[in-house]
Amino acid sequence: MLLNNNSNIAMAEEKLTDRLTSMPFFDGLSEEQMDVVSNHLEMFVFEPDEVIFQEGDIGDTVYFIADGNLDVLMQAGFGENVRLATLSTGSTFGEMSIIDDLPRSASVKAITQSTVMGLKKESFERLLEDEPRIGVIMLKGLARFMSEHLRETSESLSDFLEPG
Repeated sequence: MLLNNNSNIAMAEEKLTDRLTSMPFFDGLSEEQMDVVSNHLEMFVFEPDEVIFQEGDIGDTVYFIADGNLDVLMQAGFGENVRLATLSTGSTFGEMSIIDDLPRSASVKAITQSTVMGLKKESFERLLEDEPRIGVIMLKGLARFMSEHLRETSESLSDFLEPG
């Protein structure tokens, strides 16, 4: 659920964006730069069991969890959803959607009431064009974030491979 923009929401967003500065995606941004970025963020509140997006949906937003817990689910070959991960406050998800135009690779569903900030691909691209210094910092953060996830995935996969 997208929240309307009024003074109470603006105050809540200001406090929530303070939490975002510790996330790898925003690491290295000054307070002034974070203020610029926060103008491009939307705040959402999801209730327990509410689906944020489904595997296969077209995606255009990366999300940052300001508060709450969410499950990342993928449909297995036998038709059932399998939990890939549980994300909590401080986590990022949906980041591939601002890089590629491919469908979502998994579904995400709220476990608890969750407050999430979203950055649309269009806004991210506008930041890259209008604020190149901010864009470079964010791209480096995105690269670090994706690199960490690739390493974690490789490590997890190695547990299932036979010695060679």
